[in-house]
Order: sequence, then structure tokens, then C-alpha cells
Amino acid sequence: MTAMTHVRYLAETIGPRGSTTPQEAAAAVYAAQTLREAGLTPTVETFVSARSAWYPFALFSTLILIAETLFWAAGGWGAWAALLLAGLAFASVLLELAFRPNLLRWLLPKGQSQNVWARIAPVGEARQHVVLMGHLDSHRTPLVFSSDRWVRLFNTLVPLGLASTVLLIVLFLLGAAVGGMVWRYLSLPSGLITLGLFLLTFQADFTPYTAGANDNATGAGIVLSLAERLARAPLKHTVVWAVLSGCEEVGCYGAEAFAVSHRKELGHAVWITLDSVGGIGAGPAYLTQETFLLTAASDRKLLALAEKAAEERPELAAYSHAFRGAYTEGAIAARHGFRVLTLVSHRRDGVLPEWHRPTDVVANVEAGVVKRTEAFVEELLRRIDLK
Repeated sequence: MTAMTHVRYLAETIGPRGSTTPQEAAAAVYAAQTLREAGLTPTVETFVSARSAWYPFALFSTLILIAETLFWAAGGWGAWAALLLAGLAFASVLLELAFRPNLLRWLLPKGQSQNVWARIAPVGEARQHVVLMGHLDSHRTPLVFSSDRWVRLFNTLVPLGLASTVLLIVLFLLGAAVGGMVWRYLSLPSGLITLGLFLLTFQADFTPYTAGANDNATGAGIVLSLAERLARAPLKHTVVWAVLSGCEEVGCYGAEAFAVSHRKELGHAVWITLDSVGGIGAGPAYLTQETFLLTAASDRKLLALAEKAAEERPELAAYSHAFRGAYTEGAIAARHGFRVLTLVSHRRDGVLPEWHRPTDVVANVEAGVVKRTEAFVEELLRRIDLK
């Protein structure tokens, strides 16, 4: 089957696939069945995940607002309590942004999800491993993703909110150590910014899930299609792991579970992430780096291979891009020491088409972009196999 056949099944037959939902589980069943019918032996590994990408940040802003209330209403001890609460909340949100365990994760509701994977052995001696990963779940459709303007605004509000929290912590400390009303009045603008962030993050979980045609039925569809092709014609010396992950949209829990479970046997493997690779007007775009809180740089040798492939295969129209303000599963791979290359097909103006919107449907997926991206990844695999 073609990648677009898988895209249509995931986005239309199954439809919206929220993290830890029955629909995400149905997508995993479909992925396992597809791999099995290709003659492979799929494995399903379950893990526990957060249910929402937005709960941690709504809880964080709630804690900061409680701290601000204590600062105003409870006198001297309230300032100390506000300082402690804001410090804990700020440390936790930084850890959350870095995909680390933290207080926010411990307090929030969890659910079960699953990864589906299959190994494709080479025809000759196995000399290296390559992970091909595409996530199965889809995101909600919050206000902050409803237009390109809202996305730009939200990308400004997030660092502004973090900076406001730092300022509040300083003011809480001054209020506790020095006293006086001036610190309370100075805290009001930062408190209002925090209130705005709370309203935006709280609103997100009252919106429906997207059908996730581009994000990320396209990436999952290409992984499944390549797995079928490689099952018929394996590489010479490279073991390929076709991985269909769960719960990327809520903090890459599936990628984390897979990396932890298979770190030893994978060694210093190549990890290629495919995410949102079929938007209209986009093309095969490979990331030089991605920055959320921290920056995850792509492997230099893999970037050189990608650049060479783009140069020698101009018909594929591949190009590089640097990604800021969001994350992919490549960030998890980099943190665990894998050699990372991620494909996220932004348009050349930097816009990711239909990102987390109700319009992320099959009609807004460009089949030619999906086909060229699959051909580009296959070209990369062949070149990696020759190294």
C-alpha cells in the first residue's frame, strides 16, 4: 500500500486520535496489522502517559496565580509561601519543557498508550541500526493554533510568561525579606500575563481533536509504507526499526518509552523522525536543529548526507529548516544520545500548514509532497547503508 493509503485510513477511517484515547489504540492496531501483513513481526509495548499537553501549563499558571493571591492577601507569611510555591512551579515547568520528571507530571491524570514497532533485518551482516519513527496520535485544536497570527503571538507569550514568573519570584523574595506594598503593586502586570496564559492553556482541552492528516498520519504513513518496501527489499547492512509511536502530542512519552526500553541494543543508532510531512506548498524539509526550551541539533554527518542527497536529487526539492517554539520526537532521541535527523515539512516561509487546526484533513495533504518525502527518506537510508 502507498503512504497515502495509510494517511486516509488513519485520518478518515479512524479519524481524530487523541493521546491515550481508544482511537489512538485503534491506530496502533492498524499499524500492527499492516506490519504483520508485510511479513514482519510487530511488537506492541504499552506505557503510561499524560493525557494532555496543556494540563501541565494550566496547572503551572494556576499555581503562580495562587502564589500571587497569597502575596496580596496573607501578609508576611504569604510572601514566603508565594515564594516557595512559585519556585516549585517554575522549576517544574522548566523540567516539563525539557521532558524531565517533575511535580506537574506527578499531579496530573495519566492514561495508557502504546508503541508499535518491527525490526527489518538486512540481507548481510548487521553493522548499524536506524530507527524510523512516526507518531500516531493527533492534537487538539486550541485557539492559539487557530491562525498563523495566533501561533506567532503564542510563541511570544510563552517566553514572556516565563520571564514574568522570574520577575514575580524576585518580587515575592523582596516582599518577604523587605516588606512593603510597592512589591505587590509591581507584581500586578506579571500576574495579568499569567492569567492570560492560564485562560489560553485551560481553553485548549475543551477543543476537539484534529483528524491529524498531516500531523501526523503522513509521517506514520511513510514509516508504514517504507517498512512494507524494506520487508520486500531489505538494506544490505542496516537494521531498520519501523516505530509507530503514541503520545507524541502530549510530551513525546512514546518516544521516551521506546528510547529507554531499547537504548542498549540500539547503541549509537541513527534516529529519523517523520512528523507533519505532507502539507500543501511544503516539501521534504529536514531540520538542522529544533529548539523548545533546549536546542537539539541534528547529527552533522546525517545533515551532510541529506544536503548531498538534496543536491544530487533536485527533483525531490528537499531543503533544510531550523525549528523553534515546538518539539518533535527528535528532541528525545538527541537527549538519549542517538544520531538524529528529523523531517518536518514547513513551507519555505517557515509556516507549518494546518498545524493543530480543524483543517488538518486529507484534502489539505499534498500527495506529491508525501511521495517526494518518502523518496527522500529512502534515498537517505540507501546512503546510510553504504557508510
